[in-house]
Amino acid sequence: MMTPPWLTAWRRALLGLGLAGLIALPAAALEKEGMPDLSQIEQTCLPTSTANLIVWFGTHGYPKLIVSGDSKDDDYIHTVHRIMTDTDARFDWGTRQDAVTVGIEKYIHDAGYNCDVEYRGLDYGDKSGKKPVAFSQDWLKGNDDPNKGFILLLVYCKYDEGNHIFTNAWNAGHAVTLVNAEPDMILIHDPAHYEDETGRKILTPQVLTGGSWQEVGMTAPVSGLLLLSGSLLEAPPDARVMVTGAVCVTMRPADAPNGPASPSVAGPNPTLAGNGASSAKPSTPAAPSTPSSASTSWMMWLFDLIFKK
Repeated sequence: MMTPPWLTAWRRALLGLGLAGLIALPAAALEKEGMPDLSQIEQTCLPTSTANLIVWFGTHGYPKLIVSGDSKDDDYIHTVHRIMTDTDARFDWGTRQDAVTVGIEKYIHDAGYNCDVEYRGLDYGDKSGKKPVAFSQDWLKGNDDPNKGFILLLVYCKYDEGNHIFTNAWNAGHAVTLVNAEPDMILIHDPAHYEDETGRKILTPQVLTGGSWQEVGMTAPVSGLLLLSGSLLEAPPDARVMVTGAVCVTMRPADAPNGPASPSVAGPNPTLAGNGASSAKPSTPAAPSTPSSASTSWMMWLFDLIFKK
């Protein structure tokens, strides 16, 4: 039985407000309810987005993942800082792409648990010669598993329509935490916000079917990757936002013996220096444009219009 369009629109709106569990709805992708919405400091989007997921795991059966502090807020701050150390992140530079999977796996293993950490996405040409598995939107369905979660890796890009080429619009990447994924809607927590603001954003994904990514020293196909629209992501003027890949963290049962985890699927080499968005306050964004296609729900647009930063 197909879900009526009006019910789909209301479901999206309720997801954006965190009220999805208040009424019975048809079966859909499961939101990780209670996902933290931590805000980043300087270029720390990757550790902060990872901390959102790590803390969520910590409150759902893996308590030793949360670093102890004097209060819950201190616990979370210490957790972010420990992840920064393990992923070799810096406030002034960000996180090297090649340190992401190894660093997350180290953090979880040091806490006493086993896990699998995998990168799938744009092939930057790993020095080891190992090609990452291609990213696909269907992979994100694994987010329904309570022992699995995703950090989405983004870039801000320009598009040459004549040559079907995407290039960097801003020499920095970004990372956000996946909260819920459906074919026509992605809900994230974006760490690029002040503590008194929300990073909760609804996005509309568009699957790319062709074209290539180009930067100095590399060219790679982008088929299967996603363009995002919907909530504002503080992109540079006239730039698009692309999901170039994702890191999936799969926790093994907490009572499993603590031995070496499976080898992580390495990410690309460190060409995405500064993998984070500045915490500086962005200029006042314009109101969201009216949806131009049926794939962008008017309810999602209304949510952004009311709750935009």
